[in-house]
Amino acid sequence: MNRKTFKNVWYIVLLGFLAVPVLWAGEASEMWKRLYQRSTSLEQKLAVMQNLLEQDDPGLVPTLIQSLTELVVGSKNLRSSTEKENWTQLCRLIIRALGNYKATESANVIFQCFEAAESPILKSEALTTMGKIRATEYTERITLLLRDLNLKPDGDAVSQEIIAYGCINALEKLKGNQAYKQVFLASRGWYSKRIKDRAAAALALMSEDPTEVLAELLRESSPEMKLQALQTGLTSSAPQEKKISLAVLALEQGLLEQTGDVRIQTQLGSLRSTAINALINLQSKSPDSLAPLRKVIELNYDVNERLNAVLALGINGSDEATKILSTFLDQQNQRQLRGTQEADNRFTIALIRALGMTKNPLARPVLQAVEYSNYTPAMVRISKEALQQIEQK
Repeated sequence: MNRKTFKNVWYIVLLGFLAVPVLWAGEASEMWKRLYQRSTSLEQKLAVMQNLLEQDDPGLVPTLIQSLTELVVGSKNLRSSTEKENWTQLCRLIIRALGNYKATESANVIFQCFEAAESPILKSEALTTMGKIRATEYTERITLLLRDLNLKPDGDAVSQEIIAYGCINALEKLKGNQAYKQVFLASRGWYSKRIKDRAAAALALMSEDPTEVLAELLRESSPEMKLQALQTGLTSSAPQEKKISLAVLALEQGLLEQTGDVRIQTQLGSLRSTAINALINLQSKSPDSLAPLRKVIELNYDVNERLNAVLALGINGSDEATKILSTFLDQQNQRQLRGTQEADNRFTIALIRALGMTKNPLARPVLQAVEYSNYTPAMVRISKEALQQIEQK
């Protein structure tokens, strides 16, 4: 503010004080409102608005909405860079105040200001305030805006990051499945670490049970993104059965794709391993997990993955899980009798112990057959221990 303008503003202020000897809070607000209306330049309006907002009067909301509406209408008439800067600062002041007052009725004009603004900082603050005032009618529009920003930077990446930051702030409060999806994608997008970390922090507050959205991402995303979706779901506050369903879906997805790309193979292996470990840790009894666990054992991509699949079946313990384990142990027994046993007996030991874990009487015949299948005394002892677990049921 130059010296001449400063004198003009305070001349107006002084006249106001001389006209009103003693001012109560409401009277002070009225005085500053009149001074604002009399101000002729954006520079004067900015100075007066700062004093008006210091009154901290929620009754100012209609005045603030009217002032912001006038600023939006006049935005096309800005000429100099100074005018544009003062306009931006004045809009920011008003929008911030409307957010603090939780003025839901200001949603339309705030979004109009967002559209009229050139400054990415003002745009971001407008979006953030839309969240503060819970402008849920704009959730879809802000979600679509973030979706477009997530795709790739188009031009000024720094400015787009600032706007994305505002979208994330807004959607954290506005919530919704599609909003969650776009914030999740932002947390894994092209943005700087600051923006991605902000998106990741918002996810935890947007939904206690995001498994429906994450299941959608598991079905449609790259292997790397599938793993991240699973990990996000497992660390959420979703009910245990929803986490189990998500882990089963992830395991199925990890078995769908066949590729010669070593990098993708590694990612799919990580997805399968994480899903199986989740089923173990969650003590899953899900019947839906049986078919993919059986397939993991049959395909034998990785020995640890295979052994964990056996353990997961043992924890499941159902009749069907016991039958699957019995089938594989019977195959091992037959190989042992033929003398074509595997050099590594970890798989056989895992099967025996998993059958013991089931405590299911259906496991008795195949466990009893171990003693007569030409195994070592140590292996026979393990099978008898498994049988004891069943008897102790």
